[in-house]
Amino acid sequence: MWASLDRMPVIVLLRHGLSSANTAGILAGRAPGVSLTEDGVRALEDTLRMLPRSEFSRLLHSPLTRCAETAAIASRFAGFGTTEVAEDFIELDYGDWTGRRLEDLVTTPEWETVAQRASQMRFPGGESIAEAADRAVAGVAGLVAELRAVEEAKREAAQASAEEAGKDGGGGDAGKDGGDLREWAMVVSHGDIIKAIIADALGMPLDDFQRLSVAPGSFTVIDYTGRVPVMTAMSITAAGLSVSGVPGGGGLA
Repeated sequence: MWASLDRMPVIVLLRHGLSSANTAGILAGRAPGVSLTEDGVRALEDTLRMLPRSEFSRLLHSPLTRCAETAAIASRFAGFGTTEVAEDFIELDYGDWTGRRLEDLVTTPEWETVAQRASQMRFPGGESIAEAADRAVAGVAGLVAELRAVEEAKREAAQASAEEAGKDGGGGDAGKDGGDLREWAMVVSHGDIIKAIIADALGMPLDDFQRLSVAPGSFTVIDYTGRVPVMTAMSITAAGLSVSGVPGGGGLA
């Protein structure tokens, strides 16, 4: 899927900041009315000051409120060519589990499947983890393909400019390196969705993705330059911590 010769997109995955559901220990899922807390906003702002890039081609975010709020805050710390809602990166549909307390869910028979055999788990009345992983990974694949096309167009334009400069006696080195042609994009999403994308990038079986922890308000960087993706940073926060007492990285919310 990721075969590439010289295209160089980089994707920053930003998990929404600490939310009211995170602090309450609730599995929010797609329930409405879940917003960032004041502490979550402050922590997110501190982390966004650490971004490795200040200009991005695109910003895509889950349509849920906590991700829309996170995307708006991110826009104060970086420039984005375009911003759009992306359903591919919406939270898992936890069905009948939505709104329940995590401390209650961990006592259910299904929890072992969630923790140990994620690829086999379908939430009652909701989505399977495998389905969510498939749509998220496909969303990233489509985004990477779009960025690679933009990079190719930039290279062709740089080459044409260099050739024209050479004809005019302006020096054959003009545009030789093409400047910084890498396209960066940011995806604002949820813990399990980001973990599924990371697992795919690392070639990790979905059944093992609960070994990953992605903190609220953290960012992860995946470089899609070569034949396989390379994760260059994971779950970065200003606090330097990825607090997680349960699968999901800070709570499945």
